[in-house]
Amino acid sequence: MTPALIEIEIRKSLSRITEEDISGLKVDEDLNEAIGLDSLGRLELLSEIEDRFDLIIDDLDSEKASTIAGMLEIVEAARAPEAEAV
Repeated sequence: MTPALIEIEIRKSLSRITEEDISGLKVDEDLNEAIGLDSLGRLELLSEIEDRFDLIIDDLDSEKASTIAGMLEIVEAARAPEAEAV
């Protein structure tokens, strides 16, 4: 899956969880400041991403989940061992 497709899936999850229009949200915008995604919402989002992409996100990486770019980085890092095994 390409980074662009991963971003689309992350945006879909964000929109569903926050019930906000995120179409204008930039990848480097802070999600708490821009759309009010608090720590509980971030955990819900990370859980959904784990389920959607069938991966496990390290708790230490959850700090990066404050932006879409950070979430992309988390997903790509978690998928890296899978890509190397193929």
